[in-house]
Amino acid sequence: MSKQTEASMEFSNQNASSLNVATRELAAKKLYSEQVQAELAELQSDIDTLFQKLQSLSRQSLTTAGSIQ
Repeated sequence: MSKQTEASMEFSNQNASSLNVATRELAAKKLYSEQVQAELAELQSDIDTLFQKLQSLSRQSLTTAGSIQ
């Protein structure tokens, strides 16, 4: 095997290794992103629920204050 062929094969192996690492990093980032999106959706749901409860309590408070006066 010529030195040029060996060098070419070594270069190809290094590129394949780098690509493999990059692919794993990208998969990890995608998984992290999906987890973050799921957490955000859950937090948004909690915020919506709390906001509805706050509105309900506010209406009750206004009704109670109106009936006291």
